[in-house]
Amino acid sequence: MPPRTRSASAVSLHTRPASGRYAYRAKAPQASDRAEHARLARALGVHRQLLSHAASAIRTLTAARNELIAQAIEDGLTLATISAITRENVRTVRTIGLAYDDVHPSGLPRNAHMSALQQKTDELRAVEGRRDQIMERRADLIVTALRNQVCDDLELASLTGLTPDHIRRASRGLARPATDKPGPEPTHR
Repeated sequence: MPPRTRSASAVSLHTRPASGRYAYRAKAPQASDRAEHARLARALGVHRQLLSHAASAIRTLTAARNELIAQAIEDGLTLATISAITRENVRTVRTIGLAYDDVHPSGLPRNAHMSALQQKTDELRAVEGRRDQIMERRADLIVTALRNQVCDDLELASLTGLTPDHIRRASRGLARPATDKPGPEPTHR
């Protein structure tokens, strides 16, 4: 039996598979697509880090505010007054007060408690506002990435720390423009 030799057509990458499977023939990403992808990935990474910092600050401020609430209740401030200052409902204020068992009367005047609660509540609201702005900007970046088809759902989920389902819900009803990027085409007809 003579030895087998490879012909040029057998090595070619453009041959059609005999099995009738699909072959992916999309164009290579352009330099502008890669630059936009890098810009969006960097921006989403920054927003993920900013959200992490904001969440940490909110937890710290909430714990400090809750301690102030418990101390104010122990020193005789009414639940309604604390509720008005913190903008929390009376039931939540009562629950917070009951969560702290080891609080002893401090002897601070009513005005000192009220000003401390007001200051901590204002700080907490400011951080929550910044967090909401970061989340809105992140949502805009996600929509931009999906609309321009720079990243797919799974990559966006990885970059943002969200679940793929959340990304899919965010992209429902999103009109994605038709681009000159061809998708996979069948190799057989």
